[in-house]
Amino acid sequence: MLSIRQRLTLWYTLVLMFVMVAFAAVIFVGGAWQLERTTDRELQFTARQLTGPLLRSEDPLVVDTSYRLLTLDGQVVRSAGLPARRVPVNPAVLNAALRDQSWFETVRTPPIPPEGPLPETNVRRQLPVAPAIRVLSMPIGRPTRLILQVGKVEADVPRLRALLLTTLAAALILGLPVAAIGGWWLAGRALAPVQAMTDTANRIEAENLAERLPLPPRNDELGKLAHTFNQLLDRLQAAFQRERRFTADISHDLRTPLALMKSSIGVALNRPRSMTELQGTLVEIDGQVDRLSGILDAALTLARADSSQLGEHFAPLNLSELLIDLADTSTPYAEEEHNQTVACDIAPDLWVKGDRDYLTRLFLNLLDNAMQYTPPGGTIRLTAAPHGERIAAVIEDDGPGIAPDDLAHIFDRFYRADKARTGGGREHAGLGLSIAQAIAHTHGGEVTVESRQGQGSKFTVWLPKENHEA
Repeated sequence: MLSIRQRLTLWYTLVLMFVMVAFAAVIFVGGAWQLERTTDRELQFTARQLTGPLLRSEDPLVVDTSYRLLTLDGQVVRSAGLPARRVPVNPAVLNAALRDQSWFETVRTPPIPPEGPLPETNVRRQLPVAPAIRVLSMPIGRPTRLILQVGKVEADVPRLRALLLTTLAAALILGLPVAAIGGWWLAGRALAPVQAMTDTANRIEAENLAERLPLPPRNDELGKLAHTFNQLLDRLQAAFQRERRFTADISHDLRTPLALMKSSIGVALNRPRSMTELQGTLVEIDGQVDRLSGILDAALTLARADSSQLGEHFAPLNLSELLIDLADTSTPYAEEEHNQTVACDIAPDLWVKGDRDYLTRLFLNLLDNAMQYTPPGGTIRLTAAPHGERIAAVIEDDGPGIAPDDLAHIFDRFYRADKARTGGGREHAGLGLSIAQAIAHTHGGEVTVESRQGQGSKFTVWLPKENHEA
């Protein structure tokens, strides 16, 4: 298998050879045609000079021209020039003369053997080569009485052929090696950035994902390829760092409840305990198990969202009914547990395409987040209305707001902004908003946030509108 550099060099050399041969062929054909046309014009001029004197049976003034006169049946009446006397009479010439037409042809005369016997070994070597003669046959007289044939030896065409063949052979012998070397050098220069990119790509591993391919000085196809590959590396590095951070964070969040559970069990087994103490220990362990289950369930949901498995069972559903049901369920809990009010303003018949369970989880996470950061006596507003080709569902709270530094990371996995909002608040894993955003993306939408410290936060869920007929 030839390398790209070898194939480029081979193609460059073959194309150059083809161009050289084609150029020589064009020059040869065009030159021969032009020489033949020039010869034909000279023969016509000479024939016109000879016509008058020959019809008057006078000797023509032109004495260095090969010619002969033929009768209409092909008999030679008069001739001058040995080559012309040896030119055979072509029947087509006689037919053309009867139609009062001139006739051009190229013929080869038989060679004149040398006088006296030749040694057997030298006969083939000493016999002259038969020359090519261009002959014009033209009828003369009114009506046509004779046929005038004028001939000229074509010496220029063989010389042109020999010159072109010699030049082409020299160019191929000398030029093709130079072209091959030049093509090899040019291919190496053109592919040098590819080799540099290959060497760099071979060095890139998980430990040095920050390294990037060198960009060529010109923004050509290779430059665009390197830039695209660097963008791919940027995305891979971000994904790798995100997964590494996710693994570290979930390991930390799983380790804490497991350590507390093991500590509680160890304390309970350290000495005999009363039934009340054992029940308290089991209640504490049960709470830690719930926390573990929540973290694992959240991680599983994010993994499914990353692998695009959440959208396998989407169907049209009435978002208005879903939000009203959530509001009816959440209102008593907010009033009894947090002394908060839930205000609703939901437009009817808002249809989307999605999964009811996952959308319920999305809005429950946002409602739980609003309840967590809204102070007692505050109000949580849930509204939904069409907005062009999308539906905007808004959950707004009266909490302390989100600090600008935290706002850009609020949807990052395991990111906690407790200090920015509540000074501590209740403990959570930092996955609720990440799950909400992942579910929204899976449904073709997104979750946006607007917040100012001291004035609360507003989360807006944007979902594509689904055309539905009852």
